[in-house]
Amino acid sequence: KREELLGLNHFCLDVTRCIPKPTNTGDESLISNIDADTTTVSEDGSSSCSLYNLQEWMDDLNALSISTFGKSLRVALQPTKRIIGRDVYEMAFIYDADGTLVELLNWSGRLEQEVGDGWSPWNGEGFVL
Repeated sequence: KREELLGLNHFCLDVTRCIPKPTNTGDESLISNIDADTTTVSEDGSSSCSLYNLQEWMDDLNALSISTFGKSLRVALQPTKRIIGRDVYEMAFIYDADGTLVELLNWSGRLEQEVGDGWSPWNGEGFVL
């Protein structure tokens, strides 16, 4: 149960293709394929929509596991958003039947702006000894 050790030894599955996403083709709206019941418009005119995300997919997978095998998913770490380079991912960790950690990755999108790596060459100056 030590979250700092979750990334050391595990198996990773990219479940992005298993999770439905809105499409943006041609003149269609980004949320054109989402049911109108899931979209809300606030007073300022901005809209938000409830998309099927990693947590909802895991909830459905858990229900399927319970109905099929009579066992629920053992979640090590609930879904969180991570930015890796310019890509945004949802990631979660579950345990398989043998206790092996399985990382679930869902690609959420790509940032428009450039993201620097944060590293700059050191010129050998600037440290006080």
